[in-house]
Amino acid sequence: GAVLWYVVDSVLAGHIYVSAAAGYWNSLVRFGFFIIVSMILSRLKRSLEATRSRTEDLAVAYAKLDRATKEQLIVKDQLLSHVSHELRTPLTSVQQFITILRDGVAGEIGKEQKDYLEIALKNVNQLNKMIDDLLEGTRIDSGKLHFKPEPLRFAVLLDDLIHTQHSLASEKEISLTTAVAPNLPTIYADPDRVRQILLNLLDNAIKFTPEGGAVSVRAGVYEQDPAFVCISVSDTGPGIHPDVQERLFQRLYQVEDVHIASRKGLGLGLYICREIVSRHKGKIWIISRQGSGSPFYFTLPAYSLSPPPPAPPGEGRVR
Repeated sequence: GAVLWYVVDSVLAGHIYVSAAAGYWNSLVRFGFFIIVSMILSRLKRSLEATRSRTEDLAVAYAKLDRATKEQLIVKDQLLSHVSHELRTPLTSVQQFITILRDGVAGEIGKEQKDYLEIALKNVNQLNKMIDDLLEGTRIDSGKLHFKPEPLRFAVLLDDLIHTQHSLASEKEISLTTAVAPNLPTIYADPDRVRQILLNLLDNAIKFTPEGGAVSVRAGVYEQDPAFVCISVSDTGPGIHPDVQERLFQRLYQVEDVHIASRKGLGLGLYICREIVSRHKGKIWIISRQGSGSPFYFTLPAYSLSPPPPAPPGEGRVR
């Protein structure tokens, strides 16, 4: 065998050996190298086949897991929809009868009784808000959060929204102000979703601002990208520590050092805001320091990409 390999190696490789022993040794080394390489290639082939088989098994397992996850989301969505419907019916009745009693339609009531009814009505409204947040969170998970973007005049929407929030702010003697740039372009977004974002942010701002404080809403062209409008909601509350700001928009997250009396939600509001803004190709963030309030910012696309007319110095742009 070695002689045959010697002859083949000499002919094919074109080697001429002065010493036959040198030729034999060289041929043996080449033959051994060939055997080793063949064994390595054979093992690599078996390993690749095993890896391919495991990959196929994992793909099948992931497909099954994906189907199971989707089925669970469908079941959860159906369950929450059914439960929320069943909860809304008695809550609506409770809300209506409390309102009737509070307004004196069923007979005169005293101031103390009216105050108690106001407290009951606030809690019923809070329960309704929790149900809405649960449903919205489920729709996000199942990909059923629908949008109908259209050209939107933000100033008109804001005026209507602020009008509904004045009573809530006045209870704590909080000043509620707005500042919309005169050159603000038309926004291209879903009006109901924009209203939902602002309601969440304003509700939080009023909730965490002490009595006699201030909440403001500003809107202007986004300085870093004029194709977007930047809207901010600021308050004079206690502020938020930088270490937790990144987690504020996570699902079910609530700041731990906030007084328990101010916790009236499920930790879904800011998560829902983030998802809505993201679906509009915008972004949302916060720049806050403890003791200096909590300004939230979010961007929405402008309907027209043409540059707006120049604004007066210091107006119309938000950094």
